[in-house]
Amino acid sequence: MPERIKSQSSRQALRLKRFVIASSTYALGLLIMALCGVLGLISTDQVLLIGLAFLVVNVGLFAMFRSGVNLRFADPSMTRLQVCVAITMVALVLVVGERIHFLAVPFYSAIFVFAMLRLTPGALVGVELYVLATYALALAIRYWRFAGLLDSRNEAIEAVLVVFSSAWYALAAGYIGTLRARLRESVKTIEQLAIRDALTDTWNRRHIDALLRAELQRKTRIGGALCACLVDLDHFKSINDRFGHLVGDAVLRRVAQTLKTELRLIDQLGRFGGEEFLVVLPGASLDDARACAERLRGSVADLTMLVDADDRVTVSIGIAECEAAEDYEPFLARVDAALYRAKRAGRNRVAIAAPRRPAIDPGVSAPA
Repeated sequence: MPERIKSQSSRQALRLKRFVIASSTYALGLLIMALCGVLGLISTDQVLLIGLAFLVVNVGLFAMFRSGVNLRFADPSMTRLQVCVAITMVALVLVVGERIHFLAVPFYSAIFVFAMLRLTPGALVGVELYVLATYALALAIRYWRFAGLLDSRNEAIEAVLVVFSSAWYALAAGYIGTLRARLRESVKTIEQLAIRDALTDTWNRRHIDALLRAELQRKTRIGGALCACLVDLDHFKSINDRFGHLVGDAVLRRVAQTLKTELRLIDQLGRFGGEEFLVVLPGASLDDARACAERLRGSVADLTMLVDADDRVTVSIGIAECEAAEDYEPFLARVDAALYRAKRAGRNRVAIAAPRRPAIDPGVSAPA
């Protein structure tokens, strides 16, 4: 199964799981309704009516998740829709039952707790306005249905509680939502720090290793071409010794930036060691990889970075094409062996790794 489909399927399963958890609050609400019926606060017919409404709503939402209709929405989790439906259900409860108005505040509180986990502060303001509008409508219908039976003082107190508690929950939820957004940004920053090399702004060793392993697994599943290059700065130790480590760091940054500009969007570049970079080339044939490596070598050789223009920074590059069913270690060993062949051949050149069963001399290409 393609990675994108698997990822979409897992996200959909998570949405369905969250919906089932949210639906448990409906079950709790229905249990409370049944208890009110036992205590004589509401009739059995009214309990059944509310229970039927709860069932229809949940079955409908469940069907939308199972059928994938939710994926057509801007928010596939349908959080806002679920929240608005729940608020409407609270209004229905207030309209149906004369003596169960006290349930409004706890029900609204549960809804806001659910909403604050997904909605933005702006969306929560909209939820607050919808609560007030539906509650005002429910209150008007209550006075029409139960004219002369309601205690205006109790209704007024309950209305004040609903207004202020829902406003408080909306503000608190908005604040928590803002904190969650900041937390997400912080997590993203930490994730980037964990996978990027701070000096060169390329992937670090752990992440480029993981990317190469992922491409090897992909090739095993679906086939296709895959090549990798090891790029090593020639005589980098002498640069540090002669010009200092600050200049050496600047050279590494400049070389990394130059390499990035010569790669495709799907290619991956990571710092593999002190002055070594690993380039992963998905879908590239050996000829493609050789041409890419020559571009990288030539672009670095054209740079002028040191005080003495005669002191050129050059790189040696080893290339290997992944063979069928080749694992990470032997593949990388062939890339590394090709790099050392390039260095032994005089540096500032590209060498191609021998196949696991070499038939011909792969040769070494010298700079023109």
